[in-house]
Amino acid sequence: MKAAGIIAAGLGERLAGLHPGLPKPLVPVGGKPLVHWVVSGLLDAGIERLVILFNSKGDAARDALKKDFPDAPIEFLRADTPTSFASFRLVAATLARKHDAFLMSTVDALIPPAEVRRFAYEALVPFPGMTEPAAAVALTHFVEDEKPLWADTDADGRVTAFGDAAIKQAAVTCGLYAMTKESARHLRESPEAPRLRDWWTGLSKSHPIRGVTLSDTVDVDRPEDLPAAERITRCFAA
Repeated sequence: MKAAGIIAAGLGERLAGLHPGLPKPLVPVGGKPLVHWVVSGLLDAGIERLVILFNSKGDAARDALKKDFPDAPIEFLRADTPTSFASFRLVAATLARKHDAFLMSTVDALIPPAEVRRFAYEALVPFPGMTEPAAAVALTHFVEDEKPLWADTDADGRVTAFGDAAIKQAAVTCGLYAMTKESARHLRESPEAPRLRDWWTGLSKSHPIRGVTLSDTVDVDRPEDLPAAERITRCFAA
């Protein structure tokens, strides 16, 4: 896959107290803004086109990326979307116009670059019988999220259940996804969902989804997440 999108349109309210006036994508972690880690990881994975969605308060983050990644193939979108689902749908629709498959990441997903590369390689590998995944989700066993989205997979890596329907509850989604034109079409035609996780749950009931289990990752939503985020970014440079 040569294209990817980053969802960076959230308000980041739980981190706002640490850095008043600073948009969430610019919250510093390990000496770099959060969004810089995500962009670097995707570029290291071979991504040749990035589409990043900021809200109307994200101009400083956009300008920082232009300064620090002057030659990166980044396209910026600006919209105050009402939900994470709406943000995801907007970026996916933009990418699906030109790409048959692409990655999607949230701006708060800190994932080792080597694992981003592995996910990009494994995400859409056909299942036995050559059934092709319509989409894929990255999973981790490291769970510190307040409201994790559990995902069960079978021996072939196919997601069998999300959320409350997951019985094993051994792995959770971690903010990195792979999409195809088929799943992007389903997303475009779906009614507005209150939460992105509700859409993934619905998709899994009608389309094959691969789950790729990665090593430890960190979802940076709260001040309590920052110590783990600092630790994991030290490993990125090791």
